[in-house]
Amino acid sequence: MEFITLLALMLFLTLVVSHLFNKMNLPAVVGQLILGVILGKGVLNIVKPTHEVELFAEIGVILLMFLAGLESDIGLLKKHFKPSLNVAIFGVVLPVALTLLTALLFNINLKESIFISVVFAATSVSISVEVLKSLNYLSSDSGTVILGAAVVDDILAISILSVMSGTLNGDFSATKLGLMLGLWVVFGIITYVAYRWIIPQLMKLSEFIEATHATTIMALLICFLFAFFADEVELDAVLGAFVAGIAISNSPYFEKKINTDIETIGYGIFIPIFFISIGINLEFNTFFQDFWLIVLFTITGIIGKLIGSGFGARLSGFNMKDSYVIGSGMISRGEMALIIAQIGYNVKLLSEEYYSSVIISIILITILAPFFLKHSISKNPLQS
Repeated sequence: MEFITLLALMLFLTLVVSHLFNKMNLPAVVGQLILGVILGKGVLNIVKPTHEVELFAEIGVILLMFLAGLESDIGLLKKHFKPSLNVAIFGVVLPVALTLLTALLFNINLKESIFISVVFAATSVSISVEVLKSLNYLSSDSGTVILGAAVVDDILAISILSVMSGTLNGDFSATKLGLMLGLWVVFGIITYVAYRWIIPQLMKLSEFIEATHATTIMALLICFLFAFFADEVELDAVLGAFVAGIAISNSPYFEKKINTDIETIGYGIFIPIFFISIGINLEFNTFFQDFWLIVLFTITGIIGKLIGSGFGARLSGFNMKDSYVIGSGMISRGEMALIIAQIGYNVKLLSEEYYSSVIISIILITILAPFFLKHSISKNPLQS
């Protein structure tokens, strides 16, 4: 009952801050991220990262990216594959270089500096997806490139993490790399087979099942299975959920009410908890001690993605306004960077001395990212 009471409090406060931020014409998700900081360790210490909170948050981000997949056009994703690749690559290279230089400037040892640069290479577009959805921009060319680049970015970040963590700890081998790549190929093959033949048949079958919301339950089942499968092959669970959403939305038996049902489930309880959970671990005990390090990590983290991903978009033929939107959409770090930082901390690649500074910078970037994205879209509205 303690968690249920806490859950009721979080949902009530989510309504309040969302209303206030919408009234101020600001992204509601920013209010929810700030709410997490206030309720967490840094201020009131009411909400703690318990198993229940983490579980609800994990389901929340899976449902959010599943919805992004459901609303994606696979034709546009195919069309924009090359731009997405360019955006992802340049959006990794520049942040890595800038963060590495920053870390070395503050006399952080080379091994730890390299790992910190990997942390800031990761993009988490779950926050951007929320802003894009709220502004009806998700299915635009720019929105599609952001989603496509996020998939490539996830794979690049995980690849770099796997190789560097192994190399820096001295246990990297070509066999491990080959096994990891082999698992990804298997994931790709099974995903394609499921997309072409298995998922359409499952969705067709759900229409004959005499149960309330049978098609929605089947869609959720597919979503969670893909999330589990992606996690098992050392990819991100949200990538599996996103792919599942695309596969279901392109099935001839897809119904729009699935979107409505998933949105009700997600936004009714799980997705707000995910946004709140991002801020609850933030502590300010080293904020003033490492103030300038945090400031520079935050600035280079934003500039690296904005300019790097934006340059990748320009290279692919997008104009400056679209490139600004795409660069802004790639800024957010969110749960992906937090997970990588936690992995590094657990295996001693990220020391306790700099852990809080990295986490504070990630959360500051995540809070600021929606403002950049909203501003970029206001400068480049969709033509009706």
